[in-house]
Amino acid sequence: MKIHRLTLDTASIESAAEFYGDMLGLPIANPQPGMLEITIGASVLCFRENAHKPRGVYHFAFNVPKNQFVQAGDWLADYVPLLASRDGMRSFHSESWNADMVYFRDMAGNIAELIARQTLDDATDAPFGPASLSCISEIGIAVDDVPATVATLTTEYKLPLYHEASDTFASVGDERGLFIVVQNGRMWYPEQTQPALPLPVTVTFEDGAGAAQTLTW
Repeated sequence: MKIHRLTLDTASIESAAEFYGDMLGLPIANPQPGMLEITIGASVLCFRENAHKPRGVYHFAFNVPKNQFVQAGDWLADYVPLLASRDGMRSFHSESWNADMVYFRDMAGNIAELIARQTLDDATDAPFGPASLSCISEIGIAVDDVPATVATLTTEYKLPLYHEASDTFASVGDERGLFIVVQNGRMWYPEQTQPALPLPVTVTFEDGAGAAQTLTW
């Protein structure tokens, strides 16, 4: 699955531009009132200004080259603190996903992630920088009924279930794009202090048949 465009609400476009553009150095595209488009490799992260955005934070992830996880963490730590788990770890490895992750909060407190997936053939010798973020690879969706949402994504949109699934957590898609479907109120990793809440999300993605689709929550 490929996530072409991810649209999220934020209380301040100016703060988003300062964080992602001025600080992290990511390209800002197509500026317009009340909307900010940030190029993340092959994807576009779009923030839509909403002064009445509901409480809660988003979770999303960006892929980085599999051989540059250490460089990615060092680059990120120059700008923001890396989030720690309850046992104090700030760098994480998943055996089942064969991937390495670091987490951070953006200007609005959203929990973002850089993930190096060892299953992808994306190693590079290029110096690490903003252009090394290759795509938006995850978006968290908080729902009342995880199995029902997973059934819709796998049946109607022909997306595969990716590894583990339960009544409170499931991942749907593949290494280049995943819906992280969680039960409302489930705590987001790694700090596990922030509950997943239903928030406005619009995702334009390529489904399992290669067709462009748009879903809105």
